[in-house]
Amino acid sequence: MSTIKVDAIQKVNGSVPKASDLGLNVTGSVLQVVQGGRTTRVTHNSNTYTDVGVSAEITPSSSSSKILVRLEGTIGNAAAGNQTGIKLFRGSTEIGAGTGGDSYNIFFSIFASQSYDMCGVSQSVLDSPNTTNATTYKIQMGAFNSTGSLGGRGDSNSIANPTRLTLMEIAG
Repeated sequence: MSTIKVDAIQKVNGSVPKASDLGLNVTGSVLQVVQGGRTTRVTHNSNTYTDVGVSAEITPSSSSSKILVRLEGTIGNAAAGNQTGIKLFRGSTEIGAGTGGDSYNIFFSIFASQSYDMCGVSQSVLDSPNTTNATTYKIQMGAFNSTGSLGGRGDSNSIANPTRLTLMEIAG
């Protein structure tokens, strides 16, 4: 039996091969992980959903791959009785929203009972983008009747938490 030892493997173009390039596409295995986000608090005071600077891009190695999208962080609202919501997008297509709500079908929301309320976000969705093109995932935030915040309290800048958007390619 022989042993081959190398320090690194590169493709002809100099890039590092993905697991799928090496024939390691085992269904259900994680092929790559990408993370984006922000470390600063951001506020928004409109019920029009807008980009808040949290995005990540991934290039699936196969069109049969699925992307596990995980959002973690905190959201808040500056006034009791008001709502802050988060929508998730693949490109310009909203994904991962709830269904059956009378007014709001969104990815995540908080309804503040106190002005200092802050809620941890840990939400995920398994997406099927059906592409091998670079694909960007992002979130948008809307605030209803007050100032909403991502990464801290809505009523104070005394707290800032990171917000992370993690993408995992799962072999299909």
